[in-house]
Amino acid sequence: MRRRTANGLTLALATAGLLIAGYLTLLHYDSSVPLVCSAGSFVNCETVLTSPSASFAGVPVAVWGLVWFGVALGLAALLLRVEAGDDATTLRTVSRAWTAAGVIGVLYLVYQEVGVVGKICAWCTAVHLVVLAMVIVQSVDARDERFEPRPQLDENRIDERS
Repeated sequence: MRRRTANGLTLALATAGLLIAGYLTLLHYDSSVPLVCSAGSFVNCETVLTSPSASFAGVPVAVWGLVWFGVALGLAALLLRVEAGDDATTLRTVSRAWTAAGVIGVLYLVYQEVGVVGKICAWCTAVHLVVLAMVIVQSVDARDERFEPRPQLDENRIDERS
């Protein structure tokens, strides 16, 4: 996968996640916003979003999602601007670490939904899938990075110096 494509996909995924987290944040703070989700037996957004598990450290999980996706979006935008060099390498490392932290958050949230609340939220699942897609894109990019040809030393130039 070309690096620019990976950065663009990461940017698009972070934007999608930010939009979903924004919608979930609006739901939390504005009761006039309609909840567009099924209220079935296992998939029940209302039950999940109004449960005690919908907050972490006193802050709605949706707000944490806004922050997380905002940072991911910023990192992806920076990576599109800085394509090569030490700055890009550092940004890629930070972005990959940030995404790995997101996976840890997703695992915790899935446990809360399934293990504690006993229901899942379709919107939350969409966010989890966005994070998973970001991991896949960045993993493929990292794999491709390992197999990029390295510049070879020109043996003639070395001989000329001797």
